[in-house]
Amino acid sequence: MAENSDSCGTSNRERDSSFLPICWSDDIRMGFLLADFRSRTINPESYDNKLRFWKDLVTTYCLFQGSSVVSLIHLKDAFRRKSIAPQCLITVFDQMLKNGELLPKDQFLEPATSSGWGMKWTFERVRRRMIGISESEEFVVQTVAEQHGQMIQRTIECDGLFDKLINYTKLVKIVVQSTNIIEEGIRPALKLLENARRLTIGNIVRGNQTHEVIKLAQPTVEVHSISYIERCIYELEQSELDLNQNISKTEQAIANIMEQIRTHIQEGHKQSAKSLLKKKHLLENSIQSKINSLENLQQLLSRIHETQQNIGILEAFKLGSITLKKTFADSGLNIHTVENTLMEMRDVLEENKEIQNMIATVTVDDSDDLDLEQELGSLIDIAFKENNLCIAKDSQDLTPANQTNDLDAEILKRLEDLQVNNSGLHSPLTN
Repeated sequence: MAENSDSCGTSNRERDSSFLPICWSDDIRMGFLLADFRSRTINPESYDNKLRFWKDLVTTYCLFQGSSVVSLIHLKDAFRRKSIAPQCLITVFDQMLKNGELLPKDQFLEPATSSGWGMKWTFERVRRRMIGISESEEFVVQTVAEQHGQMIQRTIECDGLFDKLINYTKLVKIVVQSTNIIEEGIRPALKLLENARRLTIGNIVRGNQTHEVIKLAQPTVEVHSISYIERCIYELEQSELDLNQNISKTEQAIANIMEQIRTHIQEGHKQSAKSLLKKKHLLENSIQSKINSLENLQQLLSRIHETQQNIGILEAFKLGSITLKKTFADSGLNIHTVENTLMEMRDVLEENKEIQNMIATVTVDDSDDLDLEQELGSLIDIAFKENNLCIAKDSQDLTPANQTNDLDAEILKRLEDLQVNNSGLHSPLTN
């Protein structure tokens, strides 16, 4: 993100006071907060609240500025209110140093593997306790550096640059354009990522130039050291970039020569135009040679990347095979268990089939069924005869009105007396 400045060189970000708390406009409150700390024994709660206020404000300011690097002299100027600089920051810095929230920049960025690193840091801490903190000494606010590290990881993820070598200059450009982190705040964030084994930094020498390169690992994965193949791929990609830039410059040179040739022709300087034309042909031959080299290099890079992808696919196949084998082993699933299970299932099905057949062949003794049918037929015949008799007498008004209904009730009663548990063998009688 670009940062505009006024004629005095003060950035718009520094002039912006939006990071300041609401109480900044309260003269009484700020008079207390800007003053030096009293002894904590007088009022421990007030002391701790004031300390927490300044710690939070320092963190907020660093996030707003885009850098975790601070110094006393810088913060006194940034927090100056009505020409009054805060007198309490020395105590805030001292407490943050004791708690590990603030770390000396030079020692923080120094490689932990360097000779005498631990002894030197211990010596500096003792020296600082004796003579105090220098106002110009720079420190790193660790919580801010951690947040910047997370922002850098998200940026790298969005650009698809995990597990790839990135030139440090290119990384700075990407981060500055994508976040509010300034270049000064990038180094501390990268150092924390390196300490957490999420990032590795190396140097690659090409000709007379040394390229500082960065490699970030995928999330939740520790980074591996830069391999020989990765170095070779980086150099090939840089050669591709150099060729592209060289071709662009040559094309621009040809365009400039053509302009000069037109000018000489207009002015009648044919010999000069002819000389420039020869130079143009030489450049065109040169550019064609470079284009051929670029195409060959791109094909080579494409095959290398394809091979890398195939290696990744093969590793995925191996992992899948191992996982499947482990799943079989954990569950006890194999050919023998499957065969035994299927055989048991066949036996159970056969047994069930035999049971069903046995149930279907059960016979019921229905010797009394014929007698019942004969008695039922006799009752029905009697019913028909009596019914006809009622119809014959009906014309002479000799039959009572309810005689037919009594006959029906009597038949139904007798039928109910004949019911037996043969519902599964005979269908019910319907009128």
